[in-house]
Amino acid sequence: MSDRAVDTEREISEFSQCRLHGTSGKYSAIGEAAKFEDGMVCWKLDPAYAEWFWPLMTRVVELVLLVPKNLLEPLSSADSLSAPQPPSEKAKRLILKIPERPADCVRVYTLRVPGKAALVHKAFPTRLANLLIVRRYRRQFLDAQ
Repeated sequence: MSDRAVDTEREISEFSQCRLHGTSGKYSAIGEAAKFEDGMVCWKLDPAYAEWFWPLMTRVVELVLLVPKNLLEPLSSADSLSAPQPPSEKAKRLILKIPERPADCVRVYTLRVPGKAALVHKAFPTRLANLLIVRRYRRQFLDAQ
């Protein structure tokens, strides 16, 4: 394990809020490092991110992803803590066409919609979230709006 990985783990465990590596400023993907499990972080996101990952899904009330520790980093003062702006209809159509490569995806730990029990809990292996959407495409779609 590199010194950088050890430093990141220490920094993230000290702060509950962290961002996805490769995002910053108003495009930051911010969540709470809720729990550490086997080299992974249960990263609790604002439920509004679900619209970016799955544009056709009904409203979500809880979203937690199981993310490798090295994909998260501490916040900076320039990061936006506000809820993510929803994608436009055009962006939703484009998101649905983005290929899901396993290297870009992480497992969902918890996914809950209103009035139902958690659909996914304890890292259900078939539900994935494509992090490339919030890393790269979200910035392009928001700038184009």
